[in-house]
Amino acid sequence: MTTKTILFFIGIAVLIGSLFVDTRLTPIIGAVLLLGAIVYGWAANRSASDANLRKAERATRRQRDKHYHDQAS
Repeated sequence: MTTKTILFFIGIAVLIGSLFVDTRLTPIIGAVLLLGAIVYGWAANRSASDANLRKAERATRRQRDKHYHDQAS
């Protein structure tokens, strides 16, 4: 299992566990887990390699050119 999978299952377990302990905590825990997921995704995307960024830029340019070509036709 990867770290992402383990963190996902721990988050789900904590959220479900909060339903059994005290349902007033569930929205707070859910919000904290969502914020944690957003921060994790942001940090993971910031650490992208230069080669990966160049690949994404080429794909974006290719899609833009294809879209422009389809619009012109």
